[in-house]
Amino acid sequence: MTGAAAAELAPADVDFTTIVRPGDTVVWTQGAGEPLELLERLLGQRHAIGRFRVFLAGSYAGAVRPEHADVLEIVGLGAVGANRTLCAAGAMQIVPGHFSDVPRLLREQLRPDVVLTQLAEDARGELSWGGVNGFVEAALPGARTVVAQLNDRIPWTRACERIERDRLDVVARVSRPLVEVPPPAPSDVDRAIAGRVAAYVDDGATLQLGIGAVPSAVAEAIRDRRDLGLHTGVVGDAAVDLVECGALTNARKPIDTGVSVAGALVGTRRLHDFAHRNPALMVEPITYTHDQAVLRRLTGLVAINGAVEVDLTGQVGAEVAGSRYVGTIGGQADFVRGALAAERGRSVIALSSRTKRGASKIVARLASGVVTTSRADADVIVTEHGAAELRGQPIPERVRRMIAIAHPDDREALEREAHEHVVGHR
Repeated sequence: MTGAAAAELAPADVDFTTIVRPGDTVVWTQGAGEPLELLERLLGQRHAIGRFRVFLAGSYAGAVRPEHADVLEIVGLGAVGANRTLCAAGAMQIVPGHFSDVPRLLREQLRPDVVLTQLAEDARGELSWGGVNGFVEAALPGARTVVAQLNDRIPWTRACERIERDRLDVVARVSRPLVEVPPPAPSDVDRAIAGRVAAYVDDGATLQLGIGAVPSAVAEAIRDRRDLGLHTGVVGDAAVDLVECGALTNARKPIDTGVSVAGALVGTRRLHDFAHRNPALMVEPITYTHDQAVLRRLTGLVAINGAVEVDLTGQVGAEVAGSRYVGTIGGQADFVRGALAAERGRSVIALSSRTKRGASKIVARLASGVVTTSRADADVIVTEHGAAELRGQPIPERVRRMIAIAHPDDREALEREAHEHVVGHR
């Protein structure tokens, strides 16, 4: 980056053949904050550029598709959102890693040459990360060129660190709302799970609560709580519900008192409007949202995460179903360990007892063999049939408690499999 005044261009005039070189690595704002006009232009010019590498964490627009692998080397963290299509097609090379490690990965291994970002700008010309902060900030210092999409239709949000205009080399102004991700409607099973999870959320607790049917159901189940706090990687529409009913105030948070903290907005226009110029919300980078030193200071932190399957000793698989990538390591282990390090913190892994096809998600051995969160970090596992508190329990007791929360029709078989496959059960 030169520090000179950024060149202002229309998106259609951005010539990536003069910005991206063959062999370069390109990264951009991820999730619902992707700079889509710039991406469409970049991808449309890929053949003229030649082969280069891109790094993906999560996408909800699906801008990068399997056919783009004819030129792109696609490296990513896993099957988040639309990236599941890339994984299914074998177009993504997956880098297993914790979300908290991404800034270091960018600095030491990937070393991006070109960074694309989407920013909001206010009437005074001050810049904001808008809907997604994440890891792009960590990629800026070493980049040769930074191209920013200034979007007048995304929320202007607060963060501890300001973005200086001299960090930008090229600016393109657009007018396009953030990608919307409506929350799925919870099922009866989701609500039964949420009712079990709610028992671990006391007044004054700080939540790590993501997006999806179970988090939405949990938000419904804790509307009667008071002075809840929020510190999370992604925030969805459910947080707006909790604020509007008076449950979420952040009044008892020992740090960031009175303020919700998230790394990214993943929801609908309702969430985006709520976030715009909201002094009670900060959209911060991974280096803050997922930092262990920060998380351990959040007294009463309750981390709520999901899983594909959990074995009888508490090993959690959240990435692979059979031989298919359906998820990612993401921030699960970061928040699990942060919650367990915090005073009165709890880590809850919530999942249904069975798949839609009727297979048990409580298993003697993880079918994929891929462990996302180790059994040493297991605390509470919840299904619609109960809650298994595993922390500090020996293996035989863990097995007993896990079988008790499996589907009733699967328990006898699990008993037999435990005797055959679980080392230390007897």
